[in-house]
Amino acid sequence: MKKTAILFGALLLLVSCMSKEEKMKEAETDGNEAIAVKSKLIEGAGKALSEEGKAAAKSASKGIGDVIKGMNSGVNESINTSKVIADPSFTVNFDECKAEKIYGADAEKHKKVTIYLIAKKDFKGKILLKAFDEDKKEIGRSSLEVSIEKDDAKYVDFVFDERTHLLQTEYFTIK
Repeated sequence: MKKTAILFGALLLLVSCMSKEEKMKEAETDGNEAIAVKSKLIEGAGKALSEEGKAAAKSASKGIGDVIKGMNSGVNESINTSKVIADPSFTVNFDECKAEKIYGADAEKHKKVTIYLIAKKDFKGKILLKAFDEDKKEIGRSSLEVSIEKDDAKYVDFVFDERTHLLQTEYFTIK
């Protein structure tokens, strides 16, 4: 039994002893595997960056677009624009509209409100625009002769007296 144990130990010693060449080969294999794993990690990171980079760029572009849209809507809600409440007689002839208040230079001594008209049918006549404050009190009015054909559109300027406080205008009525 002792001889068997010695023989088994010697055999185990022979098997466990690798040659230098075998050790180098095993190290090379291990190194190749480690590099392959790292390469796959780098390749995966590159793909993720490519895909996520596109998503990030798209998201950033959308964000910039939203900022621009926000600025545009902010301009639409600024002190220079006001709501226009149209009389039924006006809506028969024209689409809904918005008013833009324009403050004339001191030399002009007047203020004006520009309305963009879109005609539903031919129209020739007088249009009356009234300005109201937040207490629903009239603070100014202007009328204008307009001639426009069906499906045509144009800007028209209503001139107000310099004493009309357009900054205080909460809304306009038009008929």
